Amino acid sequence: MGSTGMYVAMLILFMIPTAILSVAWVGPEKKNDRASPPQWRSECARFARIGATIALLASIGFETSWTYNGGSPHGMTPPRGLWNIFGLVAIGSVIASIALGALGKGRGRLLVVASAISIFFVDLLLSMLEMQ
Repeated sequence: MGSTGMYVAMLILFMIPTAILSVAWVGPEKKNDRASPPQWRSECARFARIGATIALLASIGFETSWTYNGGSPHGMTPPRGLWNIFGLVAIGSVIASIALGALGKGRGRLLVVASAISIFFVDLLLSMLEMQ
């Protein structure tokens, strides 16, 4: 697949975790109308949403930089670039958001875990598309 096709595939595939995260962010905003102090599990869920958002942005940056620099899943590593940094940030923030989502409270934590899993599968699908 050409690089233009990869950019289009990235745009379409990354809509899935973006939609999941947007639903995760909308839910808690409606419930925080009352003036109760935040509990630690609610804070874990909030930090999980922040971590998942960072993971999504880092994964988009990784895939875009990898494709731009000529990355190939066939063992040929492109020259050093932003993809090195974005890859590490994406992996770390996906793991952190899953861990914090497991400790969190509410429906948003399930959406955060679903978003992290979908980010993993989007990266896997993009790697499979690059092999063709």
